[in-house]
Amino acid sequence: MEKIQRILATTDFSSRANRAVQRAVRLAVEHGAELHLLHVLPTLSLEAFKHLLVDTPLETEQMLYNRINSMLQRLAEALAKSGMAVKHHVAIGRAHVEINRYAESHHADLIVIGDQGENFVQELFLGTTVSKTLLKGQRPLLIVKQEPMDQYRRVLVPVDFSQPSRLALHMALKVAPQTPIQVLHVVEMPFRDRLWWEAELSEKTIESYRAKMLNDTHHAMEEIIAGCALGDTRVTSSIEQGYPPAVIRDKAQSLDADLIVIGKRGETELDEALFGSVTKHVLYETACDVLVVSPEKQSEKSMP
Repeated sequence: MEKIQRILATTDFSSRANRAVQRAVRLAVEHGAELHLLHVLPTLSLEAFKHLLVDTPLETEQMLYNRINSMLQRLAEALAKSGMAVKHHVAIGRAHVEINRYAESHHADLIVIGDQGENFVQELFLGTTVSKTLLKGQRPLLIVKQEPMDQYRRVLVPVDFSQPSRLALHMALKVAPQTPIQVLHVVEMPFRDRLWWEAELSEKTIESYRAKMLNDTHHAMEEIIAGCALGDTRVTSSIEQGYPPAVIRDKAQSLDADLIVIGKRGETELDEALFGSVTKHVLYETACDVLVVSPEKQSEKSMP
């Protein structure tokens, strides 16, 4: 299986960003990967400083850039003492644009970013760096919520048997090569809806539909496991019934999962996210880290 070779960690030097950097460091050490540190200096900050010192705007901009670059360099040098290869860069512009641009130009296998702190739930899909990076980016994005105490111990991969789900399972196997992985599919049974009864279908007919749906689901689960993790004893699967976001949340809690890996549903992800997608609920309602895998670039890579 293809290895993770380059990890991009974004930082604004906040506590949540520090969690992301520390997780990126652990992953880089675990995978023998090259670590890239990126800070994006917002254009608005530079404009504000220019107005404070209108006589020397260029000098002010350079001073601010130099200060941030020195901070990032010191961090990179400190991390490099552990023996890993560390590069650093300060970009100027809009955060999500520069993050994705850097990730593409340097062929990052994974972007690691901190969550939004206490306001994460309210702000995630209302214009934050995380949401915009998810929307515009094509690289796997790991959103770190927890303090990284160790390697990931238990991973949950919710699947709907789509291509993004398959890519999510591949990424989970890649990110956590020694970790137990639970693959979960949630079946929403429509047969309790009164329309089924108003159609005057017999109980036997409804039971037949239900049995066929469950049988098809079991076959699909067997296929995705065989296609992505044949013979890998770390991978187990479960099929449960209910409302997907609630079942995924409860499953993550019961497993004490510290990472959920989920596929992003193509170009319409923002619309789905804003109006109730499973991905949004997973990001909102679970306490563990979440890795969102985009289908575009990943599908270009060879799959076993």
